[in-house]
Amino acid sequence: MRVRALHARWMAAAVVAACFLATAHAQRGQPIYPAYDGYLKNPDGSFTLSFAYFSHNAEPVTIAPGPDNSFTPTPADRQHPTTFRPGHWRFQCIIVVGPEFDGKLRWTLNYAGTTTGTSENMLHSNYNLVEGAQELRAIDYAHAPRGVCLNRAPVVRVLGLSGRGRGVPATMSVAINQELNLFGSVSDEGLPRGGTLTVAWRKLSGPGSVSFTPPETARTRATFSAPGTYELELSANDAELTGRTRINVTVLAPAVQ
Repeated sequence: MRVRALHARWMAAAVVAACFLATAHAQRGQPIYPAYDGYLKNPDGSFTLSFAYFSHNAEPVTIAPGPDNSFTPTPADRQHPTTFRPGHWRFQCIIVVGPEFDGKLRWTLNYAGTTTGTSENMLHSNYNLVEGAQELRAIDYAHAPRGVCLNRAPVVRVLGLSGRGRGVPATMSVAINQELNLFGSVSDEGLPRGGTLTVAWRKLSGPGSVSFTPPETARTRATFSAPGTYELELSANDAELTGRTRINVTVLAPAVQ
C-alpha cells in the first residue's frame, strides 16, 4: 500500500509538472499583435494617432527595427517600441501627423512565425477617440515632431491612497515602530530606445530620517526614525524625461502606557 501511495504521489507530481511545462511553453513563442487605439483631430487640422500592442508571452520580447518591426509607408523606422512586455499596453506609440494625412499608416510585427498588422485606414470614424482620450489630449501637438513615436515621461503612481484634491499629495499614516508598505507603480512605453528606466524613492521633508528597503524599486518599505509629518517622492526617469508623484506620511508617536 505504501508503494502504491508513493507511486500515486509521484504520478500526481508528474501531472502537475507536465501541466506547468505546458503552460510555460504556451506562454513563450506567441505572436505579438500591434493594435490601433484611435485618433484625435486637433484644432490646427493635424491628427494625433495612438498605437498599442498585445503580447501573450510570459517574458518581455525584443524585436529590432527592420523587416520584423516596421511601419508603412516609409519611413519604416518611426522610433517605435522594440521591447514588448506581457499583456495589453495602450498608448505605446503616439504619433502626430499633419492635416494632409490620408489615414494610411500601418504598424507590422513578425514574431514566432506570424505576421500581424494594424488597420490600413487610420481615420475610419470608429477610431475617433471622443472619450477616454486624455493621453492624446496631453500631447503638445503644435510643437511635437511629426511622424515619429513621441517619448513621454513615465507615469508614476502610488496605489491605495486617498487623495485630498488636485495637486495635493495623498496621505498615509503609520506607527513609529512599524514598516510602511509603499505600493508604487511605474509605467513607460520603452522610449527612448537604449534608455534605462530608473526608479527612486526619497524624503523631501520631515523631522527624522527615512530608510527605504530598497529605494530603487517602485514597491518598497519605509521606516521612520521620528514621529511627525513627512513628504516622500517616487520618481522614474527614462534617460530623457522624469515622472514624479508625492505622498504625505503621518508617523504616530508610541501610545503612552
